[in-house]
Amino acid sequence: MRHFTQETTAALGETHGGDAFTVRCSHSQTRFWLLDQLRPGDPSLHVAARWRIAGRLDAEILTRAFRILIERHEALRTSIVGEGGRPVQRIAGTVPLPFSEIDLSGLPGDRLGEARAIAESEAGKPFDLALAPLLRVTLLRLGRTDSLLLVTAHHSICDGWSMVVLAREFVAIYGALIRGQAPAPAPPSLHYADFAEWEISPAIAAAAERDLAFWAQSLRDLTPFELPPDHPRRPGRERRFAAETRLLPAELGARMEASAREHGVTPFVLACTILFGLLGARTGRSDIAIGTQVLGRDEVELEGVVGTFVNTLVLRTDLGTERGFAERLAATRRTILNACDHALAPFDRVVQALAPCRDGLRPPLVSVNVRLRPTPVATRPAFAPNEGATPIRLIELDYAASGSFFDLDLELAPTEAGWRLVCEYDAGLYEAATVAALLADFERAACAAVGARLPDPLPFAGNTPNVLAACVPAQAALAQSEALPETGGDTDGLRTTVRAIWREMLARPDLCDDDDFFASGGHSLLAARVVARIEAATGRSVPLWSFFEAGTVARLCALLSGEKAAGVRLRSLQEAPRAGERPGFTAIHHAAADPELYRPLAEALGADQPFATLQLESRLAPQEETLERLALAYREAIEAAQPHGPIRLVGFCRSGVLAFEIARQFAQAGRDVALVVLIDCWEPGYFRHLDPRERGRAASAYRRGRLAALLRHLRRDGVRYVVSRAHLWLRSNRVWRGLRQRLHRAGLASPNPEEAFWQVTDDLDALALAYEPRPHSGPVLIVRSESIPVGPALDPMLGWHAFAENGETVSVPGFGHEGAFSEAGCRVMAAKISLMALR
Repeated sequence: MRHFTQETTAALGETHGGDAFTVRCSHSQTRFWLLDQLRPGDPSLHVAARWRIAGRLDAEILTRAFRILIERHEALRTSIVGEGGRPVQRIAGTVPLPFSEIDLSGLPGDRLGEARAIAESEAGKPFDLALAPLLRVTLLRLGRTDSLLLVTAHHSICDGWSMVVLAREFVAIYGALIRGQAPAPAPPSLHYADFAEWEISPAIAAAAERDLAFWAQSLRDLTPFELPPDHPRRPGRERRFAAETRLLPAELGARMEASAREHGVTPFVLACTILFGLLGARTGRSDIAIGTQVLGRDEVELEGVVGTFVNTLVLRTDLGTERGFAERLAATRRTILNACDHALAPFDRVVQALAPCRDGLRPPLVSVNVRLRPTPVATRPAFAPNEGATPIRLIELDYAASGSFFDLDLELAPTEAGWRLVCEYDAGLYEAATVAALLADFERAACAAVGARLPDPLPFAGNTPNVLAACVPAQAALAQSEALPETGGDTDGLRTTVRAIWREMLARPDLCDDDDFFASGGHSLLAARVVARIEAATGRSVPLWSFFEAGTVARLCALLSGEKAAGVRLRSLQEAPRAGERPGFTAIHHAAADPELYRPLAEALGADQPFATLQLESRLAPQEETLERLALAYREAIEAAQPHGPIRLVGFCRSGVLAFEIARQFAQAGRDVALVVLIDCWEPGYFRHLDPRERGRAASAYRRGRLAALLRHLRRDGVRYVVSRAHLWLRSNRVWRGLRQRLHRAGLASPNPEEAFWQVTDDLDALALAYEPRPHSGPVLIVRSESIPVGPALDPMLGWHAFAENGETVSVPGFGHEGAFSEAGCRVMAAKISLMALR
């Protein structure tokens, strides 16, 4: 960060008229200046934001607030002028504020529609780059307390994130002024000119050259990709842009986010994977390259700086080498992380280095672009607003479609109502119907990927009734060895390495191991870069979800060492029920067990009762966790997938205890818990809570019942049953497992592939034994297989009679611990469940 404090050179530091000075342009500014020279006034070089404001806006106070913003941020007083054949920034001491006000409150009819039309007109008005400010503000009054503020700027001095920064600061400054207080924001520690100077410092220039070499290698022999246009490209034609919008259902957005977390990626990675597959299917090409943009604000100090930091990256994938969806998802993640880790090379330099054949009719290298819209909630205020109620609120920050550098530019915009897809396209090449169909196909592909229902009542091919349908194709489940690192190893060395990377990337040499990454100034893109650095330095796989859930150096290192883990993953999910269907079941897995366990029960219940399975994929920390807290994590995961409707839960063995507590928490929160099914699940404190005499009788009856079950198994299966049980005991024995771990570390044995399962089982056992159930008034079905001992001294409800106030029990045929899931056992369970549902 020392480069940020360097003074600019004397040649670029001379003043103009005593109130202006010039500094060098950044790479991004140089590019925008060149584009403006080629296409003067091109509206695709504009950032046209629309701030929806709730509260009565005073025009005089509004203009005062913007003048403070202009004084505060040098970029808002900057023009781009040519000197000696190269562009430079000219930063003025003072500039006027271009402001206009239009009152639409008395207009009959669709005032908002008229406001949008004005917004589109404002977005297209050209700027003269030599005249500052390259910003204008228009106030549209829609009503007494409803306004739309149009803030339009040239991309050479502003980007989308800068608009978020300005919106936050405007609301705070306006609030102070309207209360008669003097706004006292801390002066910016950096200005955009500091960044432009740092960008060409020797260290950064050398790093950019290394990144340039990466792009020259990774994009060699690239044939630019394009979606075949509806109309031919013609020389000299005027580029005309239009936009198509599609709002994805909120449920689909939630499913996509849950599926992304399951696979340790961000929703953007998931969306790119879906888009790659869609483009490949439409064109038949396997080698596909699309563009995306990075914020370019990797350093914490840059988050509050107004300016243009965006750089375009090329994402290239080969669909032919990655067959399964999970493989493609992992490949896309690697592609994006590699691209972000080599983002210092400016896009124009990459184009120059590759020297592609340019015909003047196509964008260089990529013609399809995808990006994620920055949102106000993603920023940290640059200063704290004065105390007291703010008289206005920013309720929406949107952008007008002003054109694009690309033929097709797809933007993903998360909203409270669901994800919104906005595709700006070259209307001279593509028909609106073609783009609308592309967005509809994206939604269908997303539904297929995450197992969600299409809004169309017709089922989508790929969702199979009657069975556990996977969120993604079966091959999409990532290998457990990737999700969970081996335990043990040099914990101190690992912590030292992670701590050093953490401090370097956050520019916080004083960071403690317990300081939260995001509270310390980190953000999502920086997190992805930190993950890549850790993986490169340690050789360990670090799922991105683990980084977000850990949050600190200490917790992340504990996770990587196998000492601690974080949470619940959605493993498979069938379609949500249609109107009139019964609510689906959520089955609880306590570890990475066979997700097919519940398939026979799902088939016995029938197609109108869909199934989902949730399981814990990583270890617990009994000293920090409780079963109640673990149940809360499961409950939140279930709510994300099923925000409405009755809850029905199934739990087997240890997971039944967890299912009971999840149901109790749902009921306490007011959700309708239609049924809880506990299969071969003892209340963990049953024997412990009996008085000594009853405990002795119950223990004796339990042992006799277990012996009788053993004899039945011997008569049926012979000696092989005893051998299998002995083998299972040995595999689960902690002493034997510990010995095998030591042999593996010494290089004398292979790693135990079941270790993660048994560790989670041990942890859950400890939580269950420490758990004290509280009564639950909803329907509970206790299922007992033939392996469960029976007798007058034993509670037929397996100890749950004191807590399941509305409980029933049923015995089902089936030998062994999982005997209840025999075909006959599942038929009996399904019949009992159906009878209870009719009451």
